[in-house]
Amino acid sequence: MSATLRSGPKSGFTLVELLVVIAIIGVLVGLLLPAVQAARESARRTQCQNNLRQIGVGLSAYAGKHGTYPVGCIECRFVTRETGQPYRPQRFIAWNVHLLPWLEQTALWDRFDRSVPSYDATNRSVGATVLTTFLCPSTQETELRNPAGLWRGFAFTDYAGIYGIEGEGHDVEPQRRAETIQTLADSSLGVLLYEEGVAPRQITDGLSRTALVAETMLRRQSESEWVNGHNLFAQEDDTQINNTSALGNQIGSPHPSGAMLAFCDGHVEFVLETIRQEVLNALLTKSGGEW
Repeated sequence: MSATLRSGPKSGFTLVELLVVIAIIGVLVGLLLPAVQAARESARRTQCQNNLRQIGVGLSAYAGKHGTYPVGCIECRFVTRETGQPYRPQRFIAWNVHLLPWLEQTALWDRFDRSVPSYDATNRSVGATVLTTFLCPSTQETELRNPAGLWRGFAFTDYAGIYGIEGEGHDVEPQRRAETIQTLADSSLGVLLYEEGVAPRQITDGLSRTALVAETMLRRQSESEWVNGHNLFAQEDDTQINNTSALGNQIGSPHPSGAMLAFCDGHVEFVLETIRQEVLNALLTKSGGEW
């Protein structure tokens, strides 16, 4: 006895249905991807803010103990060798080095030889240490250490000390150039300076209204190593946040619409790139008398 096998209706997607499903998935991905990217950037920006808060609080604690904020750069200004005296290389030691004990990096502080230049081979193992506190997680450049030059192998930072504001009329007056080790007029100076520490009482514009460290436009390149005392800059007086300048580094970040600044009292602000230029300039000087 034989049985006749009957097959029921076949189920499955037609080509048109499959294309519709693919199109719907594509639309959903297109809608969700910006939200995912925005959430990731928000997390990165929060981490960057936390980094600068640690730096700002550390600098404030340093000032509380020593009476001044760290010297921005030790032996950065060129000094002519005296007749008959041997050549002694400049040390170019950055403010970041003095901050190490306040960032739970006492071991690195103890190993760093401050009697020789920051780029000396003696300091290479310390300077090569990548410190995430000095790095913005939104930075697009992936290089962590300088691949060439005097500071070859030394780790980068994405944050720099604020020396002040520059531009026409901000230089030291010609008649005073022999009297000061700074390159800017007193009213144009920030907090992290060459060769001298600034006391909180000298910040007459107010600790909460004076920034001393900021995110920078130019990253992961020479003079952006955290041990390098050249890790200071003066903002051009007519350059807004996230704009480049032929004069060198400026305030900027990969975060949309602004950049993070750490202030003398330890707090951090995300300053919008639309801030009025005169207000930005006022935030970058310690005694400009704008407030």
